[in-house]
Amino acid sequence: MHQLNTKWGRFLAYFEAWIVDHEILRLFYRNFHKVGHDAYRSNHPSPAFVKKLAKKYHVKTILNIRGNNRSSFNGDDFSGQYKLELEACQKYGIELLTTRFSSRDAPRVEEVLSLKEQLTKIEYPVLFHCKSGADRAGLVSALYLHFHENVPIESAVKELTLWKGHIKWAETGILDFFFQSYIDFHKTHPEIEFETWLTDVYDYEQLAKSFKANKVGKFIVNKILHRE
Repeated sequence: MHQLNTKWGRFLAYFEAWIVDHEILRLFYRNFHKVGHDAYRSNHPSPAFVKKLAKKYHVKTILNIRGNNRSSFNGDDFSGQYKLELEACQKYGIELLTTRFSSRDAPRVEEVLSLKEQLTKIEYPVLFHCKSGADRAGLVSALYLHFHENVPIESAVKELTLWKGHIKWAETGILDFFFQSYIDFHKTHPEIEFETWLTDVYDYEQLAKSFKANKVGKFIVNKILHRE
């Protein structure tokens, strides 16, 4: 694995972050928003933005929603952008945690429950981020609002909006479909709350089969925006 303590390793890390992972575009638009009382959301933070999060916003925890963070550029166990993020977090006293959600797949029950548990243990304020800050960051922000701040799902789902970069007509719309399935169910079963629906009613396989993405939306997300 190329380390940051060599010039070549640091060069490769910055090249992957800025060129391969599009940090050069994130430099101009951070997609940064406050979520409720104790959380923020954004696209993947650069070292400079991690410093800003610590100094200006007093963030104590960053929750990286991009999964195992393996490099798609040179085969390393960790991507350049993740190495730089981790280094910056260690420098500025922020705990960096990782969880896994997909932007094109319905959430699994165990993933949602694991996040709920994680939200009870982390130190706040927290930043949630994925690559673009639009889809997975919106999903986790909605779940945070519901589990941590007791916001109804009907209101929390507003974190998935076009204004924050989320396109519901593409495969990423399965996240909206997930929440809408509960909202529709809750209308006729108001006594059943979200977590009970999740564990006792929600059928991942059936929901995944029922969702259909729009071809134009898929083209925009996959070919134009190159979302992860």
